[in-house]
Amino acid sequence: MESTPPELGELRAEIDSCDDAIADAVAERVALAEDVADVKADRGRDLVDEAREDAVADRYAERFRERGLDPEHGEDLAELLIAVALKRERTVDDSS
Repeated sequence: MESTPPELGELRAEIDSCDDAIADAVAERVALAEDVADVKADRGRDLVDEAREDAVADRYAERFRERGLDPEHGEDLAELLIAVALKRERTVDDSS
């Protein structure tokens, strides 16, 4: 079995650090979604805002395109983040 070259280990450690930052950013985004759910519940508004979801997906697609990444992957990521946020928002809404 080959040993891992030091530079590969270092690069993997950097990826792990990026993954930690991504998880932190998702947690922050979900916390903000809870605040959004509270405001919506206080005002009797629906949790789902399709126009906003479309705008978020479009923005992610553009960000990915600007960085030389596949914009469809940006849309996929946006859809996943929205689904995670909506799941949390529904939990907040149900507990109200």
